[in-house]
This record gives sequence, C-alpha cells and structure tokens, in this order.
Amino acid sequence: MASVPSFASHWVTVGTPPGDPHGRIVVDTDSLQKRDRFIIVDIMTVYAAPIVNSYGITLDRFVQRTAFECADRLFVRVTTTGYLEDKRVGSSAATTDWKSGLIPLPNDATSNRIYELVCKSAAPTRAAR
Repeated sequence: MASVPSFASHWVTVGTPPGDPHGRIVVDTDSLQKRDRFIIVDIMTVYAAPIVNSYGITLDRFVQRTAFECADRLFVRVTTTGYLEDKRVGSSAATTDWKSGLIPLPNDATSNRIYELVCKSAAPTRAAR
C-alpha cells in the first residue's frame, strides 16, 4: 500500500499532469525498492484542484505504485491509491500478476524524467516487500 502522501520526505518533481499546468507529478525516492530485475517506486500526481475520476471519486492526488523493468524500458502500474486532503478515498486492487503486464514506457518528457530518476540516477534503498 502506498504511503500517505504527506509523510514521504523525498518527493522529486518530474512534471505536470496532462491539462493541469499548476499540478505536479512527483516520485518518492525513499520508496525505491529492487525486486529481481525490477524497481518498484511510488509516483504521485497532485492536482491544482480536486477532480472527480472515472469512478466518481473526488480526489486531489493519487499515488501509483509502479514497477519498472529498466533494461527494456518497460513499466506497469501495480496499484493506485487516491487521496483527498491527505485522507485515503479509494484504491485499486493490487495487480498480482504485474510481471506479465509490462508495457513500453511512453517517450515523453515526464516519462523520460521518471525513467532517468528511477533507472539511472537512484539506487533502490531497500528490498521490496
């Protein structure tokens, strides 16, 4: 489960959400974990104002636990947790077979910054749970 967003101490800004130039996308470098050939990390999207998602849940941020297979530039979202004013308002079920669901990482500025931070710049700080 992802940490409550305000409790992480090392969030690194990597971009803005599509259509929200005042929001931000940040990576929790404290959450980096190595599991076999994968790196797991929490990525948070923060909106400038609350939104209602496709499930009818009002949130102002969400954290996606994401797995990267860096050698082939692949990723998959493992779980997503939504928050409103630092209170958990919903979450997806964890993807238990995530290793078989890897897809190519998009080639855009934000994805490239995340890849550099997760796969090249930062060493995982702990083993995955």
